[in-house]
Amino acid sequence: MTPTSPPTTPANTLPKWQPNWSPDHTDPGLPPITVITDPNDHPDYTTTALAAHQPAAGRITVHPTPLATAPAYLAHDLIRALGKHLPPPDAEPPWWTTNADDSWRAAVAWTKALGISHYVVCRAHRITARHLEHLMALREHTRIQLTLVVSGPTPAALATICKTVPHHHTDTLEGTRRHLPHAHQPLVAPSERYPWWHPAPFPAPPDEPWYELPSRPRRPAPLTHDSPAVDRATTGRPDTSHEAVAQRIHTRIGHPVHAAAVAVRVLTGYDTDQLPQVTIPTPQRPRAHLPAHLPTWVIPLLDASRVYTELQGHIRSDLPPHLSGADRPFHLASWDKDDVARASETCSLTPAPTRKRPNTPRKSRQ
Repeated sequence: MTPTSPPTTPANTLPKWQPNWSPDHTDPGLPPITVITDPNDHPDYTTTALAAHQPAAGRITVHPTPLATAPAYLAHDLIRALGKHLPPPDAEPPWWTTNADDSWRAAVAWTKALGISHYVVCRAHRITARHLEHLMALREHTRIQLTLVVSGPTPAALATICKTVPHHHTDTLEGTRRHLPHAHQPLVAPSERYPWWHPAPFPAPPDEPWYELPSRPRRPAPLTHDSPAVDRATTGRPDTSHEAVAQRIHTRIGHPVHAAAVAVRVLTGYDTDQLPQVTIPTPQRPRAHLPAHLPTWVIPLLDASRVYTELQGHIRSDLPPHLSGADRPFHLASWDKDDVARASETCSLTPAPTRKRPNTPRKSRQ
């Protein structure tokens, strides 16, 4: 995999995530919403929407979980549509999956980092008013194009939105096909920025090989061009950083910070108690705990982790990156550290054995 440049911090960082939305505060410069109405629930409308799913082109089709009304559920559906997975039902759910704000922060972070520009939401007549509110807030943060396929009566909450927000409307199959490119059209070739385009099996098959993480360094230290860790972090160790492990991380970890943390563990061996100290290069401070060039597959993970951190309000937009907190991609609470350890296991990664120092007998003084 070809190394590429480190994640960059934009001049204008995102504001803290505010899920509350009202038409009075919408940005008129956003792309108009497209509403496709299909009151008779004709299957060709859904087929056309599903065929428009082209992640490499930045367009994602979401089929919401039926009758799932909790505010976090639609965020989970977006994350799954991006090729990520939450833990299987028989596993203990991470704390963030039951928290609506954190689930939507994760969805926004992935949307920004992966360059998603268009969401197509099927069966939009079944999603709740609260879901619509969160979806509109996501639209404000990410500036995406939003298409809602209403296969039934138009919900009152959506009708209210359409009275105040610029939108297009179509109620014919021909209009739907013109708006949503059909599967017969050639797909855009996946770019190098999208290693997540190639998914790993989920859950892991019983015979999947496990890989050992690098040994834990005593402490994070700034890396220079002649440091052995630069070669390891740039090219990847043959037994842990090859493409299969990258695909596991992109597929099996739904939380952006946890996914980035596992990736950095793979490259450096840093443990969960060391990750909050890790820095990325900035123009003001090029020496950092991560090198200036990293494998391509790591970059969107670190980008998503940074965006999530911004949405939590941990980064100050009025300061340069090395003072604002933008150079530290990991703000991990104790429960986050436990989730990172479990996420590593989900990717069939095991810590390196702890090496004990030999007991050297002290010479007695004469």
